[in-house]
Amino acid sequence: MDHPSQNERLEDVIRQMAQGAPQALAMVSSRFNALSYAQLVSQVDQVAGALAQAGWGKSSRIAIAVKDNAAAALAIVAVSCAAVAVPLDPNLAAAELEMRLKLLEVDVLCTLAGEATAAKNVAEKYGIPCAEIVLKDQRDLIFSLVMPKAFNRHEEPGEVVDTIAVILQTSGTTEEPKLVPCLHSNLLATARNARQWFNLDRQDRSLSVAPPYYSHGLTLTILGALLSGGSVAFPTSLTDVNVVEWFELLNPTWYSTSPTMHLVISEMIDMHPAPIRHRIRFASSGGAKMPESVRSAIESKLGIVMLEHYGMTEASQVCANLPLPGLRKSETVGVPPPDTVMIAGPDGNALPQGEAGEVLVRGPNVMKGYLKNPDLNSIAFVNGWFRTGDIGSIDPEGFLQISGRIKELINRGGEKISPFEIEAVLSKHPDVLEAVAFAVAHPRLGEDVGAAVVLRPGATVAAGEFRRFMGEQLSWNKVPRRVHIVESIPKGGPGKVLRNKLQELYS
Repeated sequence: MDHPSQNERLEDVIRQMAQGAPQALAMVSSRFNALSYAQLVSQVDQVAGALAQAGWGKSSRIAIAVKDNAAAALAIVAVSCAAVAVPLDPNLAAAELEMRLKLLEVDVLCTLAGEATAAKNVAEKYGIPCAEIVLKDQRDLIFSLVMPKAFNRHEEPGEVVDTIAVILQTSGTTEEPKLVPCLHSNLLATARNARQWFNLDRQDRSLSVAPPYYSHGLTLTILGALLSGGSVAFPTSLTDVNVVEWFELLNPTWYSTSPTMHLVISEMIDMHPAPIRHRIRFASSGGAKMPESVRSAIESKLGIVMLEHYGMTEASQVCANLPLPGLRKSETVGVPPPDTVMIAGPDGNALPQGEAGEVLVRGPNVMKGYLKNPDLNSIAFVNGWFRTGDIGSIDPEGFLQISGRIKELINRGGEKISPFEIEAVLSKHPDVLEAVAFAVAHPRLGEDVGAAVVLRPGATVAAGEFRRFMGEQLSWNKVPRRVHIVESIPKGGPGKVLRNKLQELYS
């Protein structure tokens, strides 16, 4: 694996790609005219000039809260080349934005001119300077960045070194998100992993349907594509799945998203009267375990391979199943690169092959530590390894299998039960669309097993039927005490199931 130089930056690689093929497409969009690599470099230069002229340096934290995903992605990439880009979910409520803007110590907030967002109101309330992204016209993605003047700020002197390019926020269930600084070297290492794993080149085009303010969308589907010399396609909406637009008109060769979105895509393909004409060669999935039923549905309907990968905000993508002739194995997340993953016991020492324990990771893609949280960092790292909080094992062939999260294990009277095992069985029922297992309070055992299912349209199944179905495939102690039939599963972040919400609701 080639590692980026400590002095190499995102803009260096983007310029290399532009020098090799200046007129090659970098970004395409249903809303805007296509953007070439030459235009991408020009945009990077314009943003750098606007920041420098206004007095903002490379350590300035420039937040981007833009609803249009193509404009948001371009702004994040351009700002990260000249300062510290802080992507914000523009759909957050005002209270959430207040907390994040304070926690992140944002210097400037960027919004799209004419686009109404709560973020601008919150920034003005707290005296945070606001900048505007002004599009050249309604059909061109090219923009001018109109920056407010900095007071007591200046461009940092000295040589260019490996600095923070982007600050991401974790999407967990804690009240305050953890702040993850992504160095230029982290992002370049992640992009190079993606290029090697998936054989990406100038001919490839990713369909960007994972939000650009989350790691999955930014580091894999956007930067992974651009830093390989390929292009990124942005549909009109990330939530309204238009299979003709996504797969035919935008003409991607690959896409990566959450299992939940793969499920929606599968359903929308079923509703389309004609076969989808496309040139997709693979799809990838991350953020949660991929149900086998969803994997097989996408593979059969599109005639492609589904490659599950493993990652997190703190380390981007760690490993992945690979297209042929590479290695892949169902029910796993691929073979990790050498010396990057260790399965550890409670004492932090490596466990024998095949034994389940906590997944520890390290490598050039892994962050150095959370911002403003020394106490958490002292716990999160052990002997240079980052503790993921995931439970996994490595089989004799070297494949990593994730079996759950330490905090999500159900402690039934001292016996640890993985919710994944229960969900895998429930998902096999022909009338189940989605299934989630979770812990519920129990007066004697402490915790017991609960489950919630979303039925397929038109299905009518009694909850007791699910208990009988699971009883044939699971030991009695793993069969949920109750199965709740619900209209939807609560999710947060990039499609992550909020088990704690179900636990609160049904305990």
